[in-house]
Amino acid sequence: QGVNYWLVLPIVVFGGALLGAATEVTLVRRFKDASRLVLTVATIGLGFLLLVLEFYVKVWLPGETRLIAEFPTPFAGFTFDVGITRFFGDHVAAIVVAAGAAVALGAFLRRSNLGIAVRASAENRDLASLLGIPVGRIGVVVWALAGTLSALAVFLRAPLVGLSLEGFVGPVFLLFGLTAAVIGRMEHLPTALVAGMFLGMVDNAVVFATKRNSLALAIMLVVVLGALLLQRRQTDRARDAALSTWQTVATARPIPPELRQLPEVRAARWLGGLVALALAVAVPWIVGSSRVTFAILAVIFAIVGVSLVILTGWAGQVSLGQFALAGIGAAVAGGLIANHDVDFFLALTAAGLAGAGVAVLIGLPALRIQGLFLAVTTLAFAFAVENFVLRRDYFPWLLPGDFQLVRPPVLWGRVDMNTPSELGGLTITGATKYYWLCLVFLALTLAAARALRTYRSGRVLIGLRDNEPLLQAYGVNPATSRLAVFAISGFIAAVAGGLLVPQLGTVAQGAFKPEDSIQLFVMTVIGGIGSLAGPILGAILLEGIPQLPGLRDIDLVRILTTGLGVLLVLLLLPGGLAQGLHRIRDQLLRRVAARRGIVVPSLVADVGDADDTDGPANGEVSP
Repeated sequence: QGVNYWLVLPIVVFGGALLGAATEVTLVRRFKDASRLVLTVATIGLGFLLLVLEFYVKVWLPGETRLIAEFPTPFAGFTFDVGITRFFGDHVAAIVVAAGAAVALGAFLRRSNLGIAVRASAENRDLASLLGIPVGRIGVVVWALAGTLSALAVFLRAPLVGLSLEGFVGPVFLLFGLTAAVIGRMEHLPTALVAGMFLGMVDNAVVFATKRNSLALAIMLVVVLGALLLQRRQTDRARDAALSTWQTVATARPIPPELRQLPEVRAARWLGGLVALALAVAVPWIVGSSRVTFAILAVIFAIVGVSLVILTGWAGQVSLGQFALAGIGAAVAGGLIANHDVDFFLALTAAGLAGAGVAVLIGLPALRIQGLFLAVTTLAFAFAVENFVLRRDYFPWLLPGDFQLVRPPVLWGRVDMNTPSELGGLTITGATKYYWLCLVFLALTLAAARALRTYRSGRVLIGLRDNEPLLQAYGVNPATSRLAVFAISGFIAAVAGGLLVPQLGTVAQGAFKPEDSIQLFVMTVIGGIGSLAGPILGAILLEGIPQLPGLRDIDLVRILTTGLGVLLVLLLLPGGLAQGLHRIRDQLLRRVAARRGIVVPSLVADVGDADDTDGPANGEVSP
């Protein structure tokens, strides 16, 4: 708009600091006792809101929606040549500011009392608080610095690449920043700075040599794996405590055995199951025949979400690339069906086995790294799958051909999923029949996961998440258990991807984006990543509700089922929607227990205190 560059710069610096500080005060502080998984999803939800705000700001300021290609700066007139390449003053400004910011930040953290307090709070928050360090105010300072640095990064990048309409916030920007930080182990500033420059050089060199930006993104997986596997594993009490904050998940509590066999409880369970089944079967008529496609997508997302519950909720292995495993399954199943006319169920089995194998390979770094480091690795894997594996110019033998469509199958030569049928006077479309088929696979997946959790394997998973040394004391091999849970999770996700191919018709580029993996992670966490009901509830909230008649065109509904809805759910229910559902169930069980005169310690822990405020008499033990 012609405003002077130096007048705009304070908006960037102070605006970024204020936005970062406001994020800590209004959002992060409310999740100080929650799992890092929950906080991560909360910040992703905030990112969705800020992305919407960024879009509208660029519409409001010019007064119209248009692409801004130029970003004039005072340094643009300064140029110099190195060989055949011409550099501008904006390049120099970016290097000088980045290096200066790193040096200033390092001096702040090492030399100032406030910086030392920041490092102490990061090392051990509870101990720092006991020593009198105001951890809350330290958090505000940290987030203000983070907001300033991220705002400066985008401001310095804009003159080099232009201002795009869709915005800068996105997984690509996130991947490069996280990769550089991971190489520096989230604590070595010089290493992170050099790593960021190295990644930029690798990116540009690959694009220059191959003329393909996709290959540069795929190489990030190799860089991340190499950097992490070459680093020496560090273990101490503080790191173990930090890791536990990633693995702690609110697990659904079963119905107490004292009440499980009561007639009214059993009847309520059967009635609730029948109502849920009836609603699930009737979804095509609830949303309308034209929206059955979205119902199929929601069911498939729920299946992949179940695999994430097993991997992250039960085993404590953070994955931001789970939908990429579905992409592997889609490629294998789609290629076998389209290119070799393989039976649908046999193709799904092959897809699941391929997904299990790839998941084991991705799980190998989990033998050494955990938490955020593993999450970055899986995010890089999602980029590698989308930009390398699922591209026909790299793997033409794997994917369906250019003009080959994968149609819904004809099951057992009798049930055609492509043509409508008549049933009791109702017309059943092909899409409705395929939706029911996906619903059957969801039910089978839930039954298999429930069986896994009920028996010894489920106890091993929980032990792997909560107390690995104790698990080893019982003779369990943690490495084998981790790889096994990756294989199981990968099999389920890949089968879901195979189910998705007939719905898409082919394995098109962009069908399994990294954004979808992040969306899946968000969906499962807000649904309740510790409960099998979580993926279903999350899919209903994010994928189902926006498709209901009368709601699909309302902007507020779209906002409430994305960023704002994510924040509201996590603020009220840190354990997700399943936590709210279990709270209602437990309240009803308390009434049943009170009417029957049954004391259930897990539901009514203070019955004895309520009955006898003076405590137990005559040496009796209070119930």
